[in-house]
Amino acid sequence: MLNNKKIIKRVILLLFLLMILFGLKESNVLEYLKDRKNLEELIKSLGVWGPISYIGLYAVITITCVSTLPLTLAGGIIFGPIIGIIYTVIGACLGLSLSFLIARYLLKSPIEKKFGNTEIFKKINEGVKNEGWFILATTRLLPVFPFGIQNYVYGLTSINFIKYSLLSTLFILPGTSVFVLLAGAVASGNIKTAIKISIIASMIFFLLIVLTKIVAKKENK
Repeated sequence: MLNNKKIIKRVILLLFLLMILFGLKESNVLEYLKDRKNLEELIKSLGVWGPISYIGLYAVITITCVSTLPLTLAGGIIFGPIIGIIYTVIGACLGLSLSFLIARYLLKSPIEKKFGNTEIFKKINEGVKNEGWFILATTRLLPVFPFGIQNYVYGLTSINFIKYSLLSTLFILPGTSVFVLLAGAVASGNIKTAIKISIIASMIFFLLIVLTKIVAKKENK
């Protein structure tokens, strides 16, 4: 009975993944990522469906491991700072969660063959065993490894899904917020605000990194 449930879950996940791939191919959405202005026009043209489409697109792009930066900047320009951050974080949360589930339950063997012997997997896997949630803080706050690949690699480790999903979302919030705020400020022509945000962001990142290291050292002791 348990095996049947697992099979059903995997089939559903596989069908969902195939639908995503088909949608990407038919819509040529990846082409829009090469031109942010076209991307903005596309989302704006969808009206009330714009926010839902943006969140869904963000999740899909995260799964494909393509850079989400153009989309993140577009979110700040289209929706403004606060709403833009909310929509972007929701999309990122869905994307990183789905990537994790795909790696753990659907494509574990091929992903393990591809990344199982890489430096990324070894460091993250060791970090999960020895440092717990600290490795999430480190890899999310610091661009040490590619974001998209991280999501799949974490699915190969023993980390709990709920802990992974919630903490990953929390730790990507500072960086995501900065890009959305910057995009909104620059789009409005407020260069002074953009400069201030850049300075504040740099200080926040530095403090977060230092804090993470201090807490990790205390925990290890």
